Amino acid sequence: MQFTYVLCRNCTLVYQSPRPKYDQDFIDSAYASYYQFSENIKLEDNTQILHSSVNMFKEEVENLLKYDQIRSNVLDIGSAMGTFLFAAKPYYKKAVGLDVSEEMASFATKNVGATVYLKQFNEFSFEEKFSLIHMSHVIEHIPNPVEWLQKAGSMLEKGGVLVINVPNKFSLSFRLQHLFYKAGLKKQFSSTWNDPTRVPDHLYEPNVKSMLGLLKRNHFEVLDYFSYSRRDPVSKHSIFTKLFNRFLHKGSNLSFIVRPVK
Repeated sequence: MQFTYVLCRNCTLVYQSPRPKYDQDFIDSAYASYYQFSENIKLEDNTQILHSSVNMFKEEVENLLKYDQIRSNVLDIGSAMGTFLFAAKPYYKKAVGLDVSEEMASFATKNVGATVYLKQFNEFSFEEKFSLIHMSHVIEHIPNPVEWLQKAGSMLEKGGVLVINVPNKFSLSFRLQHLFYKAGLKKQFSSTWNDPTRVPDHLYEPNVKSMLGLLKRNHFEVLDYFSYSRRDPVSKHSIFTKLFNRFLHKGSNLSFIVRPVK
């Protein structure tokens, strides 16, 4: 089956068409490489794994603490190996994660000390509310982002903060890739598109305008937004990164720090 992406000329959202049926077969196909990676984790290597990107998450957490003055419970949706929870845990009473991989959930629970549930967010419930919900590179994978946004808002304490990180479809790197593709210098964007057993796992490809529109329609106040790189997760390291990521928004990823208007 041929998968293509379509640009909405009204809101500029780029979305997959035809949209695949979002069932367990889709999840297993789209996340085959993710499952393979999780199965290869060696628990004895946890120190190296946890610290491999912990500085990046520490920077992100330190920035988020400026917006979250309550600091009660934190939820990380798509917690993977638990690195974000590892960085956030010292500041919160309870650190909770969600993931689709049993190996990842087990690893994070055992080595981070956080409670990680093997559930989709739309099926998740908790006895307490959260002052911070972190949803990094998740929303582009799900068929019902509006439902997840509304649920996140309902699970936040008054004054709580939601963080959404997504890839930036209109980043400079993507535009260069697209230019090379059109010029015939690059055959395809991903080798998995030629594999009939795999489907592209991004149902949507977000950008600044489409995300701001989505957040506004669902009654979220935007506290801050910027593009970023893994080397500079809050885009404040230099004048150049501030210009490139905070003014032009041309970095490869986007971060939105928001609060529901209640």
